[in-house]
Amino acid sequence: MAPTPIVTDRSTPPHDHASIWDKDHFSITIGSILAFTIIAFQGLALATIAPVLAEDIGGRNLYGWIFSAFLLPQIIGTVYAGREVERHSPARVFLIHLAFFTVGCLVAGAAPSIYWLFIGRAIQGFGAGGIASCVYAVVSSAYEDRLRPAILAATSAAWVVPSLIGPAIAGFVAEQWSWRWAFFGLIPILIVIAPLTLPSYARIKPTNVKAKADRRLQLSVVLAIATGLFLAGLEIRPWIIGAAVSTAGLAGLAPTLIRLLPEGTFVARPVMPAAILARGLGFGGFAVVETYLIFSLKDFGGVSATRVGLILTATSLLWTVGSWLQARWDRATGPAHRPRRLAAGFALVFAASFSIFLCVAVFQEIWLWAGLVGWGFAGIGIGLAYPTAVSIAFVHAPPGMEGKVSSSMILIDLFAFSIGVGLGGVLLAFAETSGRSTEAGAALAMSLGVAMLALAVVAGLRTRAEPISTTS
Repeated sequence: MAPTPIVTDRSTPPHDHASIWDKDHFSITIGSILAFTIIAFQGLALATIAPVLAEDIGGRNLYGWIFSAFLLPQIIGTVYAGREVERHSPARVFLIHLAFFTVGCLVAGAAPSIYWLFIGRAIQGFGAGGIASCVYAVVSSAYEDRLRPAILAATSAAWVVPSLIGPAIAGFVAEQWSWRWAFFGLIPILIVIAPLTLPSYARIKPTNVKAKADRRLQLSVVLAIATGLFLAGLEIRPWIIGAAVSTAGLAGLAPTLIRLLPEGTFVARPVMPAAILARGLGFGGFAVVETYLIFSLKDFGGVSATRVGLILTATSLLWTVGSWLQARWDRATGPAHRPRRLAAGFALVFAASFSIFLCVAVFQEIWLWAGLVGWGFAGIGIGLAYPTAVSIAFVHAPPGMEGKVSSSMILIDLFAFSIGVGLGGVLLAFAETSGRSTEAGAALAMSLGVAMLALAVVAGLRTRAEPISTTS
């Protein structure tokens, strides 16, 4: 028997004893957690082995594109899967992207040169974008509204084990055997994911079978190219040429993104568009501050790489704690308190980020305890807000638009992360080349993230609306 989907107040009443671990949901839950785990593991593992593989196959001068080669096709995969999952079985869409991810692992692992690695990473990225988009669409369709906070907390936990052991395992494998096994070693896990997810995904019906193909796929290609131009321009010298290339990228980014996201997203129109914007700005701001906090700790904070890793691990754990807290809070108070929780979570991240920004800007210093305590609070805050934004967006998604809403949330995350971190790097470089200190440059870069988080709080407050009518 298929799980009863509840998307809005027009849905049927939920089962009183339904759980994400009951017989209707168990295989979907396990498969979805494993899907996010494999995406998390490859990202964290690659960050560890990237210097080794770049040295081995000659890519030091193209180091940043090891990551960008994954990011840009991920945009296309995200949008494509979001469109297709509305018209076709989620099992079919998921299998296609799982196959792409597997082939990407094979190509990247066997790469004889850096350019073959880029091809493998691009195939991986397309697959990963589609996997994530498909899982979110399934979460919207297969779980009752009151179960979504719990499944979102469970998928957040999928990042814990990779953050704890992923870098260590990848480093050990690269040193003892070869960095190539960091790619090949993912394939057995992918083979396990398929039988766990596909039968249960096959029971879920597409939400908009009669929908005609639209221009989202073409627009996603334009968006990927424009994002690539923007990122490439940040690395081009002289600055005047780089600025022209980045400006051309931004000129393509803005109108394309507006067309890909739900109408009203960039003005935080209540309720669903505001939730999507809050999530993107909040995640982007969090990523910017974290990136330049790590830079500051290692560059002028005198903190070893091992201790910096301790901060990141602690933050990942506390993110999961925050996710479980939001699930418990939701069970206790219901949907009516989600906007308050969303704004409160991002306010906590903002307060932590602003405190760290002040340390660097005023005292020209950063200390281990400040990073550990301050960013620990940020981890709890992002854990509270990030899945809550998903719950709000899904419950207010118009019927038949679950796929677009799913892809929109991932898309705005990718956009905010890449553009935010990239612009932060420009601000850091600008400060250093204009004679200011590295500390001043790091503070300037962090200020961008702080501003994004302030806007995320404002957008979160705009998700308040009439309470959703559901049966508990």
